[in-house]
Amino acid sequence: MHTDFSVEALRHAAARKARHDDFGSDSYLAALEPLLHSIEHEMQLNERGHAELHKRIVNALANRLTLVAWEKANPALAVTPVEAPIIILGLPRTGSSILHETLAASPDLRTPLIWQVQDFGLVHSVEDAASDQRLLAVEDEIARKNAAIPDYAAMHFENPFIPMECVALTIVDLVSTQFSTIAWAPTYRKFLLEADMAETYRWHRRALRFLQARGGAGSRWVLKAPMHSLYLDALLATYPDALLLQTHRDPQKVVGSFCNLCATLRRAWSAQGDDASHAKADLDYAAQLVGRAVDFRQTHPEKNARFHDVAFKQFMAQPEATLAAIFDHGEMPFTPEARAATLGYLEGRPQNKHGTHTYDPAQYGLSPAKIAARFSRYITACDDLL
Repeated sequence: MHTDFSVEALRHAAARKARHDDFGSDSYLAALEPLLHSIEHEMQLNERGHAELHKRIVNALANRLTLVAWEKANPALAVTPVEAPIIILGLPRTGSSILHETLAASPDLRTPLIWQVQDFGLVHSVEDAASDQRLLAVEDEIARKNAAIPDYAAMHFENPFIPMECVALTIVDLVSTQFSTIAWAPTYRKFLLEADMAETYRWHRRALRFLQARGGAGSRWVLKAPMHSLYLDALLATYPDALLLQTHRDPQKVVGSFCNLCATLRRAWSAQGDDASHAKADLDYAAQLVGRAVDFRQTHPEKNARFHDVAFKQFMAQPEATLAAIFDHGEMPFTPEARAATLGYLEGRPQNKHGTHTYDPAQYGLSPAKIAARFSRYITACDDLL
């Protein structure tokens, strides 16, 4: 099967899907160029992988078109403020997803849901998400993906009604770590590590305004993405009143898990190459995530009030105290309703509910000494949280 990844073919496919043709600007081309290079020269995609990457790019551009058309039709709503979002960042596999889901259960908070960000065309047309038949297609697609990738649900469970991280918002500018996680894409990842993300975060805020206009319970956003750690200057320039929750866990307990997740996804979509070589690059990437956060906080001590540290071990051992401290730092009342909703969600979502994620770091050439050496600065700076 031939999949056309030319820029014009992608633009036309997105315009057909969205039924609009104004992309707002050509800022997405900055990310598309290295992405297409990785697709052509590095990813070694199989047939299913070609279809998956093509679909993700087209869907992202279609969402961008839908967003721009909505802004034109709703100019007042398109400039409403996004006030004091709570943004979770930190290493992958540090409990950030369960913290995101738990906080989102509070009646005073809101979050982007998978069904909303997967197709912006549904956002303002779905009245009752629980009964809308169109969402069954979203659920079926997720089920097919879980079935096609062994053990994926144990690593990262998804359904249409749980929170989705911010890679699904920055992707409207074709900036998303999804692309470098599901396939081997060193050129695209290099772009992610070096690019100026100011414009991408403006698109992130535009997407939040679009979702915010849907209304519904909760007025304050709770968001999440490990990649935010790379771009703290741009993030805080866009959201200067944000509360940043940085999650922490011993790198020895998470890096092997992250590398195994990447390898599992790459095997599903491509001819996975040298596991050990790729894992070394994934290790370096993960170290940069926390390294840049350490650098930012040490260089900008005046910004530390915007941060609140969440130790995985404390969250698991003392969830109520951990949540109460977050609410206090965010100047939000930890009401009986918020307490019942968050702790009730956490109780119903225990670790390993969807299976156990098993892996051996040694199979990726990751010795404890290598991990400790690569994360030495982070471990020194955050030892009491690990």
